[in-house]
Amino acid sequence: MKTSVLTIDGMGCAGCVNTVESSLKALAGVQTVKVELDAGKAAVEYDPEQTGDDQFKKAVAEAGYAVTGSDNR
Repeated sequence: MKTSVLTIDGMGCAGCVNTVESSLKALAGVQTVKVELDAGKAAVEYDPEQTGDDQFKKAVAEAGYAVTGSDNR
């Protein structure tokens, strides 16, 4: 498993957090998602054989937000 910490622009409420979490959790290979509204970050634990940053960015964009950066661990 790998973890990617995404910087997300546009979140302003708990509903935004739920939308982003749901969008990321729906991707195959994603194990856990933790979104922090105040920090504007989402930590995604995932199987790199099944998904990755490109899919995360697409899912977040389709939810109406933007990934402005990522840090992979």
